[in-house]
Amino acid sequence: MPVRATFATDPTRPLGLRFLADAINAPDLPAAWPQLATTHGAPELAQLTTDAHAGDAAALASAAAALRAVFREQDPHAAAHALNALMASDPAPTALAELPDGRWALRPALTTAPNAAQALTRLGAFALAGWLAERGRCAWGVCAAATCDNVFIDEGRRAPQRFCSTTCATRTRVAQHRASATAANVPQ
Repeated sequence: MPVRATFATDPTRPLGLRFLADAINAPDLPAAWPQLATTHGAPELAQLTTDAHAGDAAALASAAAALRAVFREQDPHAAAHALNALMASDPAPTALAELPDGRWALRPALTTAPNAAQALTRLGAFALAGWLAERGRCAWGVCAAATCDNVFIDEGRRAPQRFCSTTCATRTRVAQHRASATAANVPQ
C-alpha cells in the first residue's frame, strides 16, 4: 500500500502533525504503520506492535478514531478539553528529540510506548495541543468534499482551509457549478 511521503518533502518536520494526518488517513493503518513510521523519520516506532494480536489493531483503530474526532472539532475550548483527556489517559513524560537537521523538538517520550496505539495517541494529542497553542484556533479539519473524509492540517492560508487538497476543492466547485447550471436549465 503506498503511503504519502510528506516527510520526504519537508525533512525538517518529522513525525508530528504530518505523520498524524497521514496515519489517520491511511486506509489500513495497522498494515501501513511500519512504513509510515519509517517514512516520517522514526524507524524505531515501526517495531511497535500493530497487528500481532487483534487487540493491537483494534486499539490502533480506536486511537485513530479518537484523534479523528479532535480533527472534527472546531471549538478551541472543546478541542482543548478533548486533547487534555487524551493526554491524561496515557500520561507520558516529554523529552527533547534532535531532528535530522540538528534542531531540537519537544515531544512525548515515544520509546516508552508499548504499542502503536499508545504512540499514536501520545504523539497525536501532543502535536495537536502544540498546534492549538501556537495558532490559538483549531487549525485543522476534515475535508468538506462530499466523497472524502481525509483530515488535514491548516498551515496558514488567509481563509480557513476546508479541503484536504486542491483536487477535492476543485471537484466540489465543479459539482456545485454543474448542479446550479442544471437547476437553472430546469423548466418550472
